[in-house]
Amino acid sequence: MISVILTTLIVLIIPGYFMFESQRQYQASVALDQENIQRGADIFAANCSTCHGVQGQGNAIQPSNNKPSGAPPLRGYVTQLGPDGKPQQVPWTKSRNEDYIRKTISAGRPPLGGNPPPGQVVMPTWSDRFGGPLDDLSIDYLVDFLESQQWNLVKQSAELPTAFAKATPAAPVAGPQTVPAGAAGPAGSGIVTVDTGAAPYKPGSESAGKQVFETKGCTGCHTIAGISTGTVGPNLTHIATTPYDHFPNTAAFMKQWIHNPPAAKPGTVMPNLGLTDQELNDVVTFLQTLK
Repeated sequence: MISVILTTLIVLIIPGYFMFESQRQYQASVALDQENIQRGADIFAANCSTCHGVQGQGNAIQPSNNKPSGAPPLRGYVTQLGPDGKPQQVPWTKSRNEDYIRKTISAGRPPLGGNPPPGQVVMPTWSDRFGGPLDDLSIDYLVDFLESQQWNLVKQSAELPTAFAKATPAAPVAGPQTVPAGAAGPAGSGIVTVDTGAAPYKPGSESAGKQVFETKGCTGCHTIAGISTGTVGPNLTHIATTPYDHFPNTAAFMKQWIHNPPAAKPGTVMPNLGLTDQELNDVVTFLQTLK
């Protein structure tokens, strides 16, 4: 009798288990997808919003030079022919395949004709495969986010200081600011600490530093005469003898700054490039030659 009862229970439980397990797996998959989209929104807020706008509206005003970035909008719709041959509006991400979006983020967008028009920002490379700061998984998160078009998530995750409001037409997002310990920078610089945890500067290789500058995404944002024409960040052609704005141009501070710009100045356009200690020494040595 007991074996009959147990067998009956098993017969009843197994189908129910598979029915609810399928639903559980689906819900877990949806939750994972949403988590990945949120991660992409965080990465967008930290790295992309200063050119493309906090809400993806494009052509954000750059805090470094108060000029429009020229970056295209990443939200909205485009018109294309539908299956019935009639025009229809679809999210712009649907008019580009996923591989196109991933490659554009990874490898950047070179200027047409080799030189960008005055004031136009060249999109730098973001993938570490091409010298950028982001790994493949981070690029995947960005693609997931852009395809989702859930711009409300950026508003939740972007933590921008009040003074950064002019950097984009979108309203700044109030959020807690983690202020690192350490001596603050000069008045008016916005630098909350001159020590971001980098090792003390040691002279490196000028030629290796030039290569770091050219391969780690720096050329997309900075101008150096004869090397690059970026307009997002300050012109570095004479940075060794002409400090930018209120920023110190000593080798010691340059290394601390490049090591982790957001730690030195929360809300800065410049991202953490993840350079090694030797790369930091080399690129600072190169910058110190620009007189």
